[in-house]
Amino acid sequence: MIMAKVLVIDDEATIRWAIEQTLRTAGHEVAVAETAAEGLALFRQIRPDVVFLDIRLPDQNGLVVLKQIEDEYGRETAVIVMSAFGEGSCTQEEALALGAQSCLNKPFRFDELDAVVADALDAKRQCSRGRH
Repeated sequence: MIMAKVLVIDDEATIRWAIEQTLRTAGHEVAVAETAAEGLALFRQIRPDVVFLDIRLPDQNGLVVLKQIEDEYGRETAVIVMSAFGEGSCTQEEALALGAQSCLNKPFRFDELDAVVADALDAKRQCSRGRH
């Protein structure tokens, strides 16, 4: 049984691979993208439940991608922003203000990713219930 559809948008191949393998092992369906453009195209195609989004992408800032997702689809998808720049960074504050579900600081523990997805899905369900 597939638990969630997850999209990973990160320009680091090792990060993409590790997240993909970890979450597939946990039963999630995972797609990966290296650039913002590729990520947005995949997002529109598969409409994932959860997106892991790197702030720094080669073709566009991750915050721009987050804003596009929010503008086009609202908060239907839980977006988890990944950054190597520490918790108190302005970028993470901006990401949360733009609608990110949470922020992960790199490096992070891959064995915790399934719990991060579960938390994101739970928050998404609660948000959906609140709208009815």
